[in-house]
Amino acid sequence: MTAAVKALLEQAMQLSPEERAEMANALDGMSADAPALARDDLAATWRPELDRRREELERGEVQTVDARDAIAGIRARLRSGT
Repeated sequence: MTAAVKALLEQAMQLSPEERAEMANALDGMSADAPALARDDLAATWRPELDRRREELERGEVQTVDARDAIAGIRARLRSGT
């Protein structure tokens, strides 16, 4: 990760959750390789992945993680730069 990207991420962490979501959507829409998808197209695109993950859970192949714990871990990694 470049210093510029790291600095931007640190600034983004100071935004409200709503502002971070807005930023993420704006960045996602900037992809040069693909146009932004409509909501229905996005849902259809993700359906196979969602089904695969649900099946893994049902078979006991993966474990869920509490969202608060996952977010806390991500924040800790961002602060440590790893």
